[in-house]
Amino acid sequence: MIDYIRETWEEMHPALRRIIIAEVAIIVALLILIGIMEIASAETYTCVVHKGEWVWIREAPSYDAKQIGQIRYGYEVEVDSFTERSDFAHITWHGIDGYVASQYLELPVEETMYRVICEGPLAKRETPMGRLMCWIKPGSKISVLGWRHDKNGDLWARVYKGGYVKASFLGEL
Repeated sequence: MIDYIRETWEEMHPALRRIIIAEVAIIVALLILIGIMEIASAETYTCVVHKGEWVWIREAPSYDAKQIGQIRYGYEVEVDSFTERSDFAHITWHGIDGYVASQYLELPVEETMYRVICEGPLAKRETPMGRLMCWIKPGSKISVLGWRHDKNGDLWARVYKGGYVKASFLGEL
């Protein structure tokens, strides 16, 4: 079979061989670009467990899945994707391919202003779904510093001066 391919290649017109080589080079370049784009699409999240603590990297997106590694407070990880409910994030960490509960990851962002768009007061909590800190009036402007999911997959915003508010009650200015 290899001899047949070699003979066919040698019998081809030189211009046709150059076209085939160019097409293979283009395909290889496109595959490399696709790989780079997939890497670039990952976002950097920060581990936000309590200082000195860590979170498990698991083999599958489940609290019952085998523990295959850990990430300490403050470390940054690249998140490739989230599960359907956004309760687990798929990561690659120092050669470990696994899942982390997304409630322990926060996407830091440049400070952005939002407006409270709910009909009644909005609860500001110490952590997503945590203890109530205060109430914020509808229409108030809020400065958002980061985004984080709770254990149910709901998105929360970390706000200036500490605390979290449910993201679904915020609208961009």
